[in-house]
Amino acid sequence: MRIAACVTALDGTEKFLIGLADGKKVESVLIRHKRTVCACLSSQVGCAMKCAFCATGLMGFQRNLSVEEIVGQFDLMESVGVKITNVVFMGMGEPLHNYDSVVGAVNLLRKKGLSWQKITVSTVGLPDGIRALGRDVQCRIAWSLHAPNDVLRSKLVPVNSRFPIQDVVMALLDFPARRKNEVMIEYVLLDGVNDSLEHAKELAVLLKQLPFVVVNLIPYNSVAGIEFRRPSQEKCVAFKQALIDAGFKTIVRTTKGLDADAACGMLSTRSLVQVAARD
Repeated sequence: MRIAACVTALDGTEKFLIGLADGKKVESVLIRHKRTVCACLSSQVGCAMKCAFCATGLMGFQRNLSVEEIVGQFDLMESVGVKITNVVFMGMGEPLHNYDSVVGAVNLLRKKGLSWQKITVSTVGLPDGIRALGRDVQCRIAWSLHAPNDVLRSKLVPVNSRFPIQDVVMALLDFPARRKNEVMIEYVLLDGVNDSLEHAKELAVLLKQLPFVVVNLIPYNSVAGIEFRRPSQEKCVAFKQALIDAGFKTIVRTTKGLDADAACGMLSTRSLVQVAARD
């Protein structure tokens, strides 16, 4: 494995193109905050989930990564001279679609000194994988929800047709969440699609079923070839306030790495492959 290319955004976020032994490539991101440095790791080359707003979905699925390839991303990013404090499995791929390697990687990262509270595995919602994750390893979990009902979610997240919202809710009720280890609800805000106050109220009713949640709202990051738009700041704030008024801890994710195509939903290897070719 090697770093094939790297770009740095104006806010200091770094996106790495990682070359694998067979010539395949994945992207990983190093996100710097005031007190933490977070590594966003990929678990697959491409992704089979085909979420409507995500650049990785345009690549299709190529293959799973091994434990060594997942943790290798962490090691390569630390080799540039930083100490990583947090890891999120929110890069390319659906982590629970590569279950054994992701669990193995979590265990190896624990051996490197990361506490389980600093490791978050994100999923579009594979019920059997969620239940297994809760049994097999200690980590935090994030659910990429993005819609408050099955009709809309099936349009945005096609796997919802196989595993509807209520099936995922029941699986999350079996996950050992608790106060200070809440289930993170990831919700990409798409202008005119899922960002109305009615959607916020419907989401609040849905989430009342889960005892410990925190909602992470993600204003959409534009991707070439995908026609969704980012809502106005006013709409994002109103959506957030509606959830707060309903009793939910809610944050709007600070966009990091936008000018380097390193923000949420933008990983595809395309731009960095071009950079590597020039070099």
